[in-house]
Amino acid sequence: MEKEFINGYRRMGIDIEPLEDGTVKVTQARLINGYILNQKQLIERGKELYPDAKIIPVAYSLNVDDITVEWIESKMQEFGIKRNDLIKQLAIDRSSLSLIMSGKRELSKPMRATFFYYFLTYELNRDFREHLDSL
Repeated sequence: MEKEFINGYRRMGIDIEPLEDGTVKVTQARLINGYILNQKQLIERGKELYPDAKIIPVAYSLNVDDITVEWIESKMQEFGIKRNDLIKQLAIDRSSLSLIMSGKRELSKPMRATFFYYFLTYELNRDFREHLDSL
């Protein structure tokens, strides 16, 4: 049963790993449906299976290296978003966006994260609307 429980969480992007010293590491390795857990929630997940163990929570960490101009362009195409939408919705001035999209200005880590969460919002909204339509 323990193995089934751990595998169930793994399918949800959460790895539960009992360590040799009796502690348990609970890691949110991937985002499933855009749901991000905080440390307290990860500890609660670990305590469900190991109530007496010390739980080491490892919260989700975004790898911004994957966010490139090409990634942004593919997401813009996927969601039908135009540059003017980005300018208005992300409060980026036209010249800054133009420099970013042309590769003349490097994408900073905070800007990469901004684009990731911006498009994640679109993805979640799309999935939610599709779910409502199927009811």
